[in-house]
Amino acid sequence: MSARNLDRGGTGRVSGRGWTLARAAALAVTAALMSPVSPLVLVCVPLAVFLVAYRSTSFGALFLAAAIVAFVFSVAPPVPSPVWYGERAWALLLGGGFVLAGLVYRNGSVTMRSIIAVGAAFAVVLGAAAWRPALLSELDWLISGQIRGAAQMAYTWLDAGGASWASVAATIEDVVEIQVLLYPAFLGLASLAGLAVAWYILRRLGGQANALGALRDFRFADQLIWLLIAGLLLFLLPVGQLATRLGENALVFMGSLYVLRGMAVMLWLAAAVVTSVWTAALWAVAAMLLYPVVVGAALLLGLSDTWFDLRRRLRGRPSAE
Repeated sequence: MSARNLDRGGTGRVSGRGWTLARAAALAVTAALMSPVSPLVLVCVPLAVFLVAYRSTSFGALFLAAAIVAFVFSVAPPVPSPVWYGERAWALLLGGGFVLAGLVYRNGSVTMRSIIAVGAAFAVVLGAAAWRPALLSELDWLISGQIRGAAQMAYTWLDAGGASWASVAATIEDVVEIQVLLYPAFLGLASLAGLAVAWYILRRLGGQANALGALRDFRFADQLIWLLIAGLLLFLLPVGQLATRLGENALVFMGSLYVLRGMAVMLWLAAAVVTSVWTAALWAVAAMLLYPVVVGAALLLGLSDTWFDLRRRLRGRPSAE
C-alpha cells in the first residue's frame, strides 16, 4: 500500500483516525513539554469555551463544560499564587480569541484561528502592561521563579543519584536558563498545541472523524513572514535589552512554525518515494539521526513555501501510486 493511500485512510478510516490520534497525542506532549504554565489548563479551559460556543444546544456539552470549569478552578493550593490565576485567565483569552477569530474569519483554518487567538492574548497582556508598567517585570519574576522552582525539585531528586548525575543537573540548569529567557515563545507554541488538542476533543465528541487536518497540509498566512523579519531586526539592532528579548522570542516562535511548515512540504515530497510503512520508518530514523540538517532544511523549505507555494506546484505532478 502506498503512503498516499495510507494518508487517505487506505484500509479504511481506522488508519486515518489512528494517525489523527497520534497527531493529537504529539500536540499534547508538545504542550506538556513547552508550557511554563499548566498544560492541562491550556487544554481544558479552551475546551470548555468551545463546548459553550459550538455545542450550546446540547445539554450534555454544557454539563461537561461546567464540570471542566469546576474542576479547573477548584483544584488549587491553599493560597493560590498569581500564576495560578494568570494561567486560567490566559487560557480563557485563548478560548475566547479562537471563537472570535472564527466569527470574523469564517473560512479561516484552525491554525490561523489559533495564531490569531495567541496574538490577541499577547496583545491583551501588552495592553495591560501599558496601563500598569510594572506588570511585565512582575510576570517575568513570577514565571521565572516557577520554572526555577521546578528545576530545584529536579536537582533535589538528582542529588540522590550521586555524582554520576552531576552532568545531567548541569544540562537541566542550561535548559532552565533558556526557558526563563524564551518562556513567552514557548508559551505561545504550547498554547497553539493546547488549542489544537481542545479542538480535536470537541470534534471527536461531535463524532467527526477528521478532527485534525493532515500535517502535510499545514500552512498559515504568508504575511506572518513580517513578524519573523521584525523579530530578526529587533534581535540584531542595538535598541535595548527588552527589544532584543522580544526579537529572540519572535524568532523562536515564528521559526518553529516555519520549521513545521517546511516539514509539511517534506511530507509532500516524501509521498513520491515512500511506498510502504518500512520505507517510512527508515526515513523517520534517518531524520532523527540527522535532525540538525533536517531542521535547517525544513526551515528553508518553510520560508520558500511563503513565496513559491511549493505544494501547489507539487500537486501538478503525477502521483507515485
